[in-house]
Amino acid sequence: MQSFSITKGKEWYFNPDPVRDEYAESTKERFSHYIGNVRNGHDFGEQSLNPKGKHPDDVWQIKIVAPSARARLGYPTQKPEALLERIIKASSKKNAIILDPFVGGGTTPAVAHQLNRRWIGIDVSPTACRRTKERLEKIGVKNLRIIGAPKTIKELQKLSDWAFQNWVVERISGTPSPKKSDDKGVDGYTFMTREPIQVKQSEGVGRNVVDNFQTAVRRKQKTTGFIFAFSFAKGAYEEASRAKQEDGINIRLIRIDEMDKEFPIA
Repeated sequence: MQSFSITKGKEWYFNPDPVRDEYAESTKERFSHYIGNVRNGHDFGEQSLNPKGKHPDDVWQIKIVAPSARARLGYPTQKPEALLERIIKASSKKNAIILDPFVGGGTTPAVAHQLNRRWIGIDVSPTACRRTKERLEKIGVKNLRIIGAPKTIKELQKLSDWAFQNWVVERISGTPSPKKSDDKGVDGYTFMTREPIQVKQSEGVGRNVVDNFQTAVRRKQKTTGFIFAFSFAKGAYEEASRAKQEDGINIRLIRIDEMDKEFPIA
């Protein structure tokens, strides 16, 4: 796990000891001080030293976010809040602007807000931006804005396959499949009833897609499934009709531009 901060320009801030050493806290030992610490031609002035008489190590002992923890959001690269707290305190003062260009689950802006910093979060994934917004709202942040989120068909077509898939599934309050590959034809599940969902970022989806998805729905022991795409060929509708009449499996074909009719936004 690697994290770092950078600065641009001649004016910058760096506090090498943003958080007291855990050992000193537990033993309640006072820090000694050292004046005139010069490194690379820069005098850092008075600094706190830990009980062993040296500056804090460059390795921080911080616990990971446990797989079963409530704070875990499902991002494989999710960072502990304690790590971001140290980084932000080390490289900024109150009211400074914190930028995270890969915001993911929103840990950086959440911590920055609680430390009285301003912040900007960027992510290519609309899902990441939405989750970040929800996370910040839970801690009392108001008047949040998501700028640049896809609103048109052309903008949705430019998303990566994985981002588009998550956008569709979460747009209907469903649950995305945890697997990026080998999902056996199921990209997610509807809310409550957990009916299978398949997402196709394409036009003119045909008969074979419906036929294959019918097998996936049956494998999940369900009788209803949803396929989302920009458009469907005539053969797809015919195959969906056949599946319902002959096998009792209802394959519902939902065009992206008709999602609001089928799944109104609450």
